[in-house]
Amino acid sequence: MKKNNNLFTIFFNNFYNYLFKKKNNILIDKSEIKNEKYSHIKSINHSTALYTVWLLNLKRLHDLIKKNINLENYHFVDVGCGIGIPLIYAYKNLNFKSYSGFDLISDYIFIAKKNISHSLGSHSINLFEADAADFILENKSYFIFMYNPFDEIIMEKFLKNNYKRLIKNNSVIAYSNFNQLKIIRKFTKNIQEIKKYKLACCYF
Repeated sequence: MKKNNNLFTIFFNNFYNYLFKKKNNILIDKSEIKNEKYSHIKSINHSTALYTVWLLNLKRLHDLIKKNINLENYHFVDVGCGIGIPLIYAYKNLNFKSYSGFDLISDYIFIAKKNISHSLGSHSINLFEADAADFILENKSYFIFMYNPFDEIIMEKFLKNNYKRLIKNNSVIAYSNFNQLKIIRKFTKNIQEIKKYKLACCYF
């Protein structure tokens, strides 16, 4: 029975993604990258392979946030935004003060801009190329979405570089996938989890 439940969960989440992409005119996903002119793109340095986020996991993380936190005052940033699909989802479905995303791979940013333009037309999403190992957050309250975008070396550098600002602004890391959760635990013990989906909201 557990195996059947897992298969249903995978099917349901993938089908939801499929419907969202169709409804929102998203042109390019990882499956298209494998077969078309973007097939040369490969992950570099410490970044992981490009995978499609279960969009409902982003919604689950959003809904997990503590009730005393008003996300309308938070800035959504997708660290390792890939080709922009979670950003489109957040912009259309979740209410934040602003929306931005960055990735180390310039080709991903190029595709993300195409996807966002085609889906949203005029929009106010800020996309840019950056290395998380050197990136410094602005002095704002952030809802930082991560879908396991890099290894423990980069995760630790990102957290060390931004720890004081994360604390000062009561920021949250919404982490989809537990791979580097042990690194995050070095910086905060205030973590809520949904173990079924490997999700964690990490409060600073």
